[in-house]
Amino acid sequence: MQIQSSCTESIADKLKVLYEHTVFEKGDPFFLWPQNSPGKMDTHARYLHYHNELELGWCTEGSGIFFVEDKVIPFQAPCASVIYQGQIHIAQSNPDKPAKWYFINVDECILSAKDDESLTAGHIGAPILDDSTAEGRDILTLVQMVVDELQAKRPGSRPCAEWLVRSILYKHARLSDHRQVAPWRLAEVSPAVTYVSNHYAEPCSIETLAQLCNMSVSTLRRKFYSALECAPSDYIHRVRIGAATVMLSAENKSILEICHQVGYMSLSSFNRQFRKLTGESPREMRNRMRKKQTSPLPE
Repeated sequence: MQIQSSCTESIADKLKVLYEHTVFEKGDPFFLWPQNSPGKMDTHARYLHYHNELELGWCTEGSGIFFVEDKVIPFQAPCASVIYQGQIHIAQSNPDKPAKWYFINVDECILSAKDDESLTAGHIGAPILDDSTAEGRDILTLVQMVVDELQAKRPGSRPCAEWLVRSILYKHARLSDHRQVAPWRLAEVSPAVTYVSNHYAEPCSIETLAQLCNMSVSTLRRKFYSALECAPSDYIHRVRIGAATVMLSAENKSILEICHQVGYMSLSSFNRQFRKLTGESPREMRNRMRKKQTSPLPE
């Protein structure tokens, strides 16, 4: 199997979205990477991209942030990802707790005509799942089982993995909101999205984002809201608070340190935005994380 990055230069320069085309080996609808042990995720988000196939992931350790279409999603191991064909996304690891992942590219030709077409419709309700819910635990376990089957290469591993993938998709469809984001709308503001994902800790003006997208400030605001259902300034807060959520799991950092590292000058502004977006204060979330880490696993 090969992954080929392709995009015409003019479009790539303008939109900064890369299409990664996967060529599967004949008769093999799966590609597991890395093969034998999970690989480290980059701490610096490189570019928004999308695939021509389903991508499943299993995070075995660490934490970070996933950006999937209009969602900013902090993640912490153990968790799984379900990214559909055509969904624009990007991810980065927490430098303090580097994330390690397995990823599985799946050719959707394995789904038969009898399968519901909605299975591959590109749902965005829950692209990242952890063990905090029963469905999340089930999907995480199923993704782990797919990795095990592909690594073990036992007799019948391929058909077993195919049925596991079907189970993942049917369960995931229950969690999805069936709302879709037009890829071209997100592509129009992708230079700004990529810039914010890498520079959220720095002062970030709307004028700078508009310049990156080669449009006026008023046009950026309109297109940003069309693609992400929020203003550029609100999106910056989303990313900063998402990064702060990841950092709260690190016991060696105070809340004031986290506040400054994600780009806020005052603790009061940080606390206000944090509660607005998460419904709780940073301290309340940290305490909840600690309780979760010390509580026994649900049966």
